[in-house]
Parts: sequence; C-alpha cells; structure tokens
Amino acid sequence: MPELPFLDDILILLGMALLSAFIFHRLRLSPIIGYLATGIIIGPHGFHLIQNVHEVELLAEVGVILLLFTIGLEFSFSRILHLKNLMFKSGMTQVLGTTMLISLGALAWGIPGRTALALGMIMALSSTAIVLKLLMEKGEIDSAHGRVSLAILLFQDLCVVLMLIAMPLLAGQAQDFSPLQALQSLAIMAALFTFARYALQPLLKAVMRTRSGELFRITVLVLVLGTAWITQEAGLSLALGAFLAGLALAESVYAHQVLSDIIPFRDTFLAIFFISVGMLVDIEHMFDNGAMFLLLFLLLCTLKALVASLSALWTRYPARTALMVGLILFQGGEFSFILLKQAMALGLLDEELYQVTLGLVAMSMMATPIIFPRARKIATLLTSFLPAPGSQDALAQDRGKYLSDHVIIAGYGIAGRSVAQVLKGMDIPYMVVELNGEVARRAREKGESITYGDSTSETVLHALGIERAKAMVLAINDASALARTTRTAKRLNSSIYVLVRTKFVLEMEALVQQGADEVIPDELEASLQLAATLLRQFGIPEGRSLKAIAELRRQHYSTHRGAEAPRADLSGYLSTLEAGTLEFERLSDASPCIGRSLAELNFRAHTNCTIVGILRQERQLFNPPASLQLEAGDTLILMGGEDELKNARTLLKEG
Repeated sequence: MPELPFLDDILILLGMALLSAFIFHRLRLSPIIGYLATGIIIGPHGFHLIQNVHEVELLAEVGVILLLFTIGLEFSFSRILHLKNLMFKSGMTQVLGTTMLISLGALAWGIPGRTALALGMIMALSSTAIVLKLLMEKGEIDSAHGRVSLAILLFQDLCVVLMLIAMPLLAGQAQDFSPLQALQSLAIMAALFTFARYALQPLLKAVMRTRSGELFRITVLVLVLGTAWITQEAGLSLALGAFLAGLALAESVYAHQVLSDIIPFRDTFLAIFFISVGMLVDIEHMFDNGAMFLLLFLLLCTLKALVASLSALWTRYPARTALMVGLILFQGGEFSFILLKQAMALGLLDEELYQVTLGLVAMSMMATPIIFPRARKIATLLTSFLPAPGSQDALAQDRGKYLSDHVIIAGYGIAGRSVAQVLKGMDIPYMVVELNGEVARRAREKGESITYGDSTSETVLHALGIERAKAMVLAINDASALARTTRTAKRLNSSIYVLVRTKFVLEMEALVQQGADEVIPDELEASLQLAATLLRQFGIPEGRSLKAIAELRRQHYSTHRGAEAPRADLSGYLSTLEAGTLEFERLSDASPCIGRSLAELNFRAHTNCTIVGILRQERQLFNPPASLQLEAGDTLILMGGEDELKNARTLLKEG
C-alpha cells in the first residue's frame, strides 16, 4: 500500500483548524486568531506536527487566489473606477509615506540603504485577505472606512507588481528586468482583457446549456487558476490575476452562482493560508528578543496606523473615520511574505533580520482580528480629545442659520440623492451633509445644497439648523454612525422626525431604542419588491398586489415598532369604504369592450362596481361620463368589493 505522508499533514491541519475554529467561535473571537495560533503550535517552530511545510504553503496560495477572486466577483470595473480617486490619493500616500518612514527608521538603526528600502516596501503592505474578510463579515465594506480601506488595499496590490520588479534592481540584478519583458506583460494582460470582454460570456453560456453543475464548477476553477497562472507568466502576481478574473465575471448573470459554488473552496483554503502564516513564526526567537521585538512591534503598528489615518484625512474624511482606517490597516500583509522571500533570496536580508521581520508581520496579522472589532470604540475615544469637527462649507452654514421646517439628509449615496430629488420637486427645503469630501464638492458644483461634515457631530448638526429642522433622513452605511446620529439629533431636537435607512432587519430594534421614528431596512424592502414584481408577472391586479404587500409590510414592521409608531400600510390609502377597495384593471388588446361606451356596457348595472377614473396615455380621467368610449391601453380604476371586482374583470375580458 503506497505511503501518503502529505495526507497525514492535511488531516492534522484540518482537524486542528476545526478544533480551533470551534473554540474561538464559542469564545466569540474571530476564527482567524485560532488558525494563526494553530499554525504556531503545529509548525516547525512549535511541536513540528507538519512535515511537508512547502506543500502547505502551496495550498495556502490557493486560498489567497480564491479570496481575491471572490472579492473581484463582488465588485465591478465601474465600482473600481468609482474608487480611483481614493486609490491614488489615499493609497499612494499610504504606500509612499510608510515606505519612506520605515526606510528612514531602518537607516537610523544602522541598516544599509538598500536593505532599508526593501524593508520599507515590505512593511508598507497590509493584509488584503484578513481585512476584507473581516469587513465582509461585519457588512462594513460599503461604509466610509470600508471604502477607504479597500481603495488603499487595491493600490497596495497593484504596487506589489512594481515592488517585485524593484527588488532585483535594489540587489544589483537589473538584468532580470527588461523593457521587452514589460511589453510582454502588457500584451498578455491585453489578451486576457479581450478574452474576458468578448469570449467569456459565450463560453459560460455554452457550459450552462449542458445543465451540468459539475462541469460549471470545473470551468470556474479552470478560469480562476488559469487566469492567475497567466498573470504570473506576465510577471504579475497570482492574486492580481484571480482578482481580474473575478472582475471579469462580476457583470455576468452567472456571478451569484459562481460565488455560491466557490465560497466553500475559498473558506477551506483560507483556513490553510492563515495556519501557514502561523507556521512561519519562530516563537523561541521572539521570546529570546522579547523587549526589542515588543518595541519594534508597537513602533511598526503605531507608524502604519498614523500614516493610514493621515492618508484618509487627506481625502477629507473626518478624524474618526480616518483613525478607524488606521486601526484596520496597521498590520503587514500576505504579499509581505512573498517580498520577504524574494529579498532573502537576493541577499538583501540576513537570517536574523528575516526572522525579526517575519515575526513582526505575522504577529501584526494575528493582532488584527483582536483590534478590528474595537477599532470603532478606540477611534471614538481618541477623537473625543480632539476639537469638535465642524462643517467645511461656509455658505451651507449660513443657509442653515436661516432655514426652518427643513429636512436634513445625512449621506449622499443613491438613497440620499433620491430623497433630495423628491424634496426638490416638492419645493421642500433641505440640507445634505456628506462624509466624503470629494462627493460633497462634486455635488456642490452641480448646485446641490450640501456640506461636508460628520453627521454624528453636534457642531455640524447645529450648523445645519437641527433645532429648527422638521425631519432628518439618515442614509449612511455605518451602523454605529446611524445610532450615534439618531441619539444626537433627538437630544438636540426632541420633536424632530428621524427616518433611518439601514441594511438589515436585525438593526431596527436598536435604532428605534436610540430614538428613530421610522426605520426602513433594505433587506426587508428588497424582499417586498421581489414579491410585488413576481405578482405582477402572474398578472395579479395592481390593487390586490399593493394590498397584499402592504399587509406583509405591516406584519414585519409591527414586530419592531412600538404601539404608537405609524403603520406603513398602503392599503389604508387605497380604501375609501370599509367594505370596498380600489383596483386597477388594464384593458387587454383583445378585450371586446374596446370601442364601446360605458352606457353601452351598462357597466354599473352588470357588475355593481364603480369606475372612479381611467388612466389613458399618461392622463387621468376622473368621474368619466357614461358616453366615454373605452380605448386600447386604458387602465380602469374600479371601486367595489371582491365579488364586484371579479365581475368587472370578467366583463372587461369576455364582454
């Protein structure tokens, strides 16, 4: 019987991963900490339970590839382009600032210039795998700090390509790079983009026609690994290729199916990746140099957090958001290990410096799941010692002084813009406060009544005239900011009506407790819209559909609102008599009633139903006379009971 020593390693690795994930889940801590601790225990510097360390590292690479692929799936080229300003402002500031400061610090420590610059590049990177996984788990990828963190991480990943090219140059091996090689890389990337743009969709469509789930999953895996391999051959990183493959599929109708098929593979291989990181840590070496290692660890994390915070501040985000970004991106990254290995192979680092750097990167990654859940509280505590932030727009402040009975809109995303557009159409005065300075600037140039500021700040709310405002609409993605803004607004103006848009139903109760008068969860409203669209597809009349959806909405909201809270029940507006309802019935093109007048049809006598009005070519004809002839495309507004409405539908269909 053949020996399979690597199978023993896999069983030990997955068994320990299962045990650690279970324990840390019960402790309500991130399983990532458990995976990293597992790696330290079973690795070559621990109990040495794993013999084939290199093979484990190869499996770990697959985890990073699949993670970047799923991240690409959840984004799109248009969304990346939307982040381009943040990428090049915050991202470039963070990478260049961190590289320069760490390099200068290494020079002051007596490390040679080339080695110091290599260390600066290695330490400038943060962990895309850990940070994005934590942001997605918390549902904060679209929050202000989530967007800035994502933009910086994407810029870092793009910089890895340049760093891999720069390392041989630093080591004096410039012959490893040539303009021809760069052109070859560009040509391969252009071919990859052309394939994704024109050939990928037909290929997936052909595979789906086979109705074989197995064939579809194999095709996706070949696509992911193949794209990663091609980009590596082009001189770029495996992970970048996987990210591009995800982006190529993000706009596809198959994106959700691909995501559901790939997630089980991703989570398994990611556990192996985090364990492999822990296996690299030499605990004995760290304890032998404990004081120095702790000092370097604190210096590194503090420096990276400060630079990342300043990078976010430069794009005009408030101090609290900027500090959260710093507290999220203080660690080293998975690509740091790749650059470390290359620097070691090129002779830029000796064994001692390699182990110290390796330990710092690994331990900072282990600290991330501990700091991340506390980042908001730490940032809030630190900003409490700073002067209260105010609005940056003097014109908006002046306008806010004279407004009364107006609406304050917090957040200028899709929801905020829609509310502003409706209020403008109704001539209702309003002011918008937006956390993203660039978004506020562009909206102001288009004539919008908007100011840059943090809606959680009392100073900002005072500038917007919160004491005289009639209502406030919160359309921001930060759950903590929603609660704080609601609480602050109610304290400054107890009579203000606060309408909150949130993502999840589970957040409703907490927001109501903070003082929100009405909470609209995206999760629930999207499900109701799905039901309404489905009923329309089955030809259910609009009135019946609205009433059914209104009742479902009432049931859901009543469990999360107080007895005094208003009911969002549209059927109340559709009922004019206790036993009667309004219904909308569109005439089909084949209806025998077309061309006949209401008098000819003797409509009221035959159906006991009243025609309240007729919608005709975007016109509303109320109380139509008996001589009015029905036309193709007319929609009749009927009033009556269920039986009467049924008679009316039969008459309009059969004559």
